[in-house]
Amino acid sequence: MQNKSKIKGLGSLKMAGSNLQKTAEKIQEQGVEFSTENNISFSFTLDRNLVLFIKEIVFIRINESVENYHFNESLAVREGIQLLSENFPVKQRPEEIGNPTKRGRKSTATEGVVKVSTSFLISEADREFIYNFIYEKQKGGGRFTKEEFFILVVNQLENKYKIKYQG
Repeated sequence: MQNKSKIKGLGSLKMAGSNLQKTAEKIQEQGVEFSTENNISFSFTLDRNLVLFIKEIVFIRINESVENYHFNESLAVREGIQLLSENFPVKQRPEEIGNPTKRGRKSTATEGVVKVSTSFLISEADREFIYNFIYEKQKGGGRFTKEEFFILVVNQLENKYKIKYQG
């Protein structure tokens, strides 16, 4: 009888997880649904000053109001991605293009620039926008990196908060 209880408990847990997934807010892009929940860790290798700028945005927001106490770096990045997607909408990339941001072997680091590896929690929809945006920029055969994308996100946040990135 104890085995049945364990199985029943696991079944309930699976059902609860599927119900939660069904209730998560979804957006529709060309027949494919992408969740808008914070559920994907997306990594970047960035100039340290870009990361410090995001931390400064967080500090500013928290100091604005006690309601912003839980505002964090991931929320700041998601806000920048949202602003970028509103100002520069892009089409869904072809299905055969999975991940246009695969890391190459050549370093893009300029001498004297300190690079740091970091990640932010973003949604599936945010990730799709990033991949679609980078694909659009690379379409003509040019090189466009996640760091260049992140600089555009920072530019959007600069404009909104009227502070200058010291890069």
